[in-house]
Amino acid sequence: MSTEETRPLSLQRPQRATESFSEFSVAERERRQNSGEEFDLALFEEAVDLVLRKLRKFEASEEEGRA
Repeated sequence: MSTEETRPLSLQRPQRATESFSEFSVAERERRQNSGEEFDLALFEEAVDLVLRKLRKFEASEEEGRA
């Protein structure tokens, strides 16, 4: 018998890629704005929007594949 403690399975729904990336981008935006270095907010937001659009398309195609 193992000495490791058995942990119950999480019943929480796994976070979607779009949710994870959104949370990351909010924290990263704040970090960069507070860094004191030059930061192009418009370019950053454009890049975040692009990634989120791509992730949403990917997630939608995965959902269709499961149906």
